[in-house]
Amino acid sequence: MTQNKIKFYVALQGNYSPPTYINLAKSIEQLGYDRIYVYDDLFYYPSIPILTLIAEHTSSIELGPCLLNGFYRHPALITTSILAIHEMAPGRTVLGLGRGAFYDFLGMDSREENTRMAFEENVKLVKHFLDLKKEKFSGKYFNANENAFLRIKSANIPLITGTWNEDMAYIAGQYCNEIQIADVWDIDYLNRLQNSFLIGNCENKLIQDPKFSIGGICCVSEDEEKCRKKVTETTIVYLPYLTRILDRCGVKYKETDIQKMSELSKAGKIEEAAKYVTDEMINTLTIWGTPRQVADKINKTLEKVKVDSIMFSVPFGVEDSVEQNLKLIREKVIPYIC
Repeated sequence: MTQNKIKFYVALQGNYSPPTYINLAKSIEQLGYDRIYVYDDLFYYPSIPILTLIAEHTSSIELGPCLLNGFYRHPALITTSILAIHEMAPGRTVLGLGRGAFYDFLGMDSREENTRMAFEENVKLVKHFLDLKKEKFSGKYFNANENAFLRIKSANIPLITGTWNEDMAYIAGQYCNEIQIADVWDIDYLNRLQNSFLIGNCENKLIQDPKFSIGGICCVSEDEEKCRKKVTETTIVYLPYLTRILDRCGVKYKETDIQKMSELSKAGKIEEAAKYVTDEMINTLTIWGTPRQVADKINKTLEKVKVDSIMFSVPFGVEDSVEQNLKLIREKVIPYIC
């Protein structure tokens, strides 16, 4: 399968100090990566202030949140926040939207149908505001009357959906410029997600040249044992929310093991929780290993799936410095991706 020039993204967590973000952003841009995402996870620093810093201290790299949802931040605030970032980084600002996660921490309704419908309304209302519409918007979760319109300059900001869900991929195809698949490395499932995305795009015909991006948790090191340990400890936190991927990819597991893993990880007992993580789980959800192993796995995926970009997310590697880990990927992995 012939691939176009592939872009490479870096996704950062919201747990660094402001000076660290400045240094990281400069380093990532100098290393030649194409985009920086900042996660907007619950109980971490919010992405918007961090992106403000990054925008001020970079000049060419694309940047944006990955991802915002309408429950934690209203679509009106999402719209004005991303436009503020765009003022600082015109032509290189993107907006990542999604269902959100960790609703169970707050006793909120986390049923898939509920969060998926809210996501669709969130995307529609953000587009409504960006398009400077002045008519009423009516939905189940979000509403706006004819007085709810921007009092600031709007912009054409690319919308990205972050997901690993086929129904969400279909919605993304209808309204968004790009889909960012995370934590899926099963080729059959990636093709199903891409198919759903393209069907949505063809039916609505709003977006020209939609982009398909893959990636997620990536750990690269010459020390396989340390690499597996780190990627396992990171995956544990998210794994209870990723069982649908495991189901779709035919990965066998015991529901009681997932429950134990969830309870232990929430209690901070990571080493105990790690006992319930199998190689099949982390190989399905993440990409890890030596530089050669990671490059080979990516290339095998690219032989079967048409991809426009690849996102690398923490942990990156086993070195203490994020810059060192990203430099290793840049120098020892990316040049060998066909």
